[in-house]
Amino acid sequence: MGESETARALVVDDDPRIRPFLCAALETAGFAVTATASGEEALRLAGSRPDLIVLDVELPDLSGREVCRRLKAAPDTATVPILMLSGVFVDPADRSQALEDGSDAYLTKPVTVRELVATARALLRLVRAERRSRESESTEAALRRRVAQTKFMLDVARAITSSLDVQPLLERIVDQASLLLGASRVSLALLERTHPTPVIRFAAARGLSRRFTEELRPLHWRDGTTPTAIHERRPVWSADLLDDPEFDLSPTTRATVEAEGYRAVLSVPLLARDRPLGALALYRDAPGPFSEDEIDVMQLFAAQAAIAVENAALYRRAQSRAEKLTTLSTLTRLITSAASSHEVFGAVAEAAARLLDARSSQVWVDDPAAGLLRAQGSYTVDPILQAAVRLTEIPHGSGVTAQVYASREAVFVPDLRREPRWLNRELLRLTDVRFYAGIPLVAGDHVVGVLSLLFDAREEFTDEEKELARMLADQAAIAIRQAQLYAEADRRRQDAERMAENLERSQSSLVKTERLRALGEMAAGVAHDFNNLLSVILGRAELMLRRVREADTARDLEAVRRAAQDGADTVRRIQEFTRTRRTRAFERVELGHVVREVVELTRPRWELEAQAKGVTYAFTVEGDAPPVAGRPEELREVLTNLVTNAVDAMPAGGECHVRLGTEGEWAVMSVTDTGVGMPEEMRRRVFEPFFTSKGPRGTGLGLAVSWGIVTRHGGTIEVDSAPGHGTTFRIRLPIPVTLPDVVVGVPVTVAPRAARLLVIEDEPEVQSVLADMLREAGYGVVVAKDGVEGLDRCEREVVYLVLSDISMPGISGWDVAARLRARRPHIPIGFVTGWGDQLDPERLARAGVDFVVAKPFQAHDLLRHVAQVVMRPVRGGR
Repeated sequence: MGESETARALVVDDDPRIRPFLCAALETAGFAVTATASGEEALRLAGSRPDLIVLDVELPDLSGREVCRRLKAAPDTATVPILMLSGVFVDPADRSQALEDGSDAYLTKPVTVRELVATARALLRLVRAERRSRESESTEAALRRRVAQTKFMLDVARAITSSLDVQPLLERIVDQASLLLGASRVSLALLERTHPTPVIRFAAARGLSRRFTEELRPLHWRDGTTPTAIHERRPVWSADLLDDPEFDLSPTTRATVEAEGYRAVLSVPLLARDRPLGALALYRDAPGPFSEDEIDVMQLFAAQAAIAVENAALYRRAQSRAEKLTTLSTLTRLITSAASSHEVFGAVAEAAARLLDARSSQVWVDDPAAGLLRAQGSYTVDPILQAAVRLTEIPHGSGVTAQVYASREAVFVPDLRREPRWLNRELLRLTDVRFYAGIPLVAGDHVVGVLSLLFDAREEFTDEEKELARMLADQAAIAIRQAQLYAEADRRRQDAERMAENLERSQSSLVKTERLRALGEMAAGVAHDFNNLLSVILGRAELMLRRVREADTARDLEAVRRAAQDGADTVRRIQEFTRTRRTRAFERVELGHVVREVVELTRPRWELEAQAKGVTYAFTVEGDAPPVAGRPEELREVLTNLVTNAVDAMPAGGECHVRLGTEGEWAVMSVTDTGVGMPEEMRRRVFEPFFTSKGPRGTGLGLAVSWGIVTRHGGTIEVDSAPGHGTTFRIRLPIPVTLPDVVVGVPVTVAPRAARLLVIEDEPEVQSVLADMLREAGYGVVVAKDGVEGLDRCEREVVYLVLSDISMPGISGWDVAARLRARRPHIPIGFVTGWGDQLDPERLARAGVDFVVAKPFQAHDLLRHVAQVVMRPVRGGR
């Protein structure tokens, strides 16, 4: 609102006598007034940003205080002054509360016209003064920022032009850009080639992962802001790159952006006389536009950076020419010395690859008696390419290299994929090699061989490169005339063996994948039924534990309860292994207790059964280790697997030693047996899923699941073994700085207040266990065998909370929740289900489900959820 504009006021008061009075008073004072009687309507009208809001405290729908809090919380209306009125809340405490809620002034009714108008005008004066102050501060800050940027740009120009070493220069540019722009994420990309497709390499970065610079390669000009800025030679930005129709991100680029976590990007090209060298890019995690000021500063900086990059490139080319002359001189001295022919040919091949930036080069020497060209010198820049360049002999008249030999003229092939005479098609399949250069080696009047070079896709040879290649060919021709021919090893057999091994590995992987898929389908299908059965066992064991007093009986029942719980956890771990289950929270785990429990749990196997077979086993537990964070039942599963495998590895008896200890920040457990041991091939594959040495009686899941459990705990598991020397499995788990709480024993939760609960469950035994647990805790319980009966009881009886299964005949638990929300929205509902660990949280929230208890359940977990719902305020009316 300007100083001379009419001030707009919004009057919110439900009293039909007072509202006209307030409107008339303000209109007489020169305000343009809009009035309403409800809080909801006031929130809507406030969207037009009035200059003043006069707000009654008592409104029929929302209280004035709530309206005030919402207006002050919204960015668009936070600065609108609010004058609150009340004829009921007149105490000083009420005035203080209104001011804490965000009100700018507070008057008690009845209020006079003079008091109302004076207060309103005072609030407007205050708002205008604050606005003028902010505008002045903004102008001063912008001026200071411009001065600082100008000074900083001068410092940056001196810094980035002080070095001609390319990579340190690029690193300095991104460092200075980060400081100048106050940005935590900056990168610099270089344009290495434009045709046939762009090749853009991110050469330096700050605030981005190493994977970003090593793997991100835009595939076309619309694959992000950086290639677009380079192609169009102008600044390009996106407020949200992942959701911007202006760009066509490739899957690899999109995956990189998601992994790095940035959304907004500004890219400015580096131009040298309108020739693009690359681009400078700035990244932000939050979506949003870039200001003109930011773009201007980036352009100024990019112009300085482009000059530095161009100077460094010119210096590098001059330095490269000097290095090439030095290399040629060294090569000449080597040729004229008494060096062996293999050494000379290898030196020529390496010099050619390095000086011409080739991925591979070969010196082919003519064998006129055999009618062949033989590879006598070779150099490659990576092992994969070395394996693929497998031709060591080329018959005269066969292939591109033989054509160079026959024609006595240099041949340049831009794309080998379109050259039918190219012999080594496997090379093109295994690598990115595309460009070929072949130069004849001429000594006197005779062609004595060929120098061949392989490149990735690149532009045509320059005249300078052709002259350098000719000079290298002359050196090689001289070496051939002075040296004898030597043969190279044949690589065909190695390639065939590698292909056969890859085929065998692919077939094996396919079989394993199918087994894993089948297991996942089976686990998902039977988990619900198993969990219902285990719910009855676990629930009854817990109920009996509360009732018995004899120590022996309690110990036996505790063993039953733990075994049932471990059985449920085993089902869940199979679901985890087959990727059908989410991770559960860790708790404090005493490794010594876990080890001793496993020794006792496996005692029937290694003591009683062994005695029946006439063999003996000696088990020892040594040392101690600090507590770790984890799942005790999962770590018991790991140790049980290792102990069982140790017994299986000692069919004639033996010793098994379990040792606990500490190494730095790691708790260490080792299980050592004196069994038959494993060969190296078995030791390497022992943690692979479905790999087993036990024949049909083995599943191949035990150690694979153990490896997964230890990995989820942030640890490592290793194996050391040799035939006839036993086996040692070694587990390292991180020692946490703080440990989570752990619930010890089976706590009994007493009902915090009298409440009537409805249990809907179609399995009679599970229904009975649930009802008994809740009754013993002090709740009133009614039951229903299906959803229809349960909903009928909700209509006829007073129910505080509904506990329902999901999979039931007739209507499902989801249907029960939907109908309950429609008819009785005040009644909370919780699911008790065998699918508990696999339910989608978003779907649960949409359905209005208050909590989920997974079967098989423990009493303390069930009662804790119920008590939390019972204790909270009633939702709606009952």
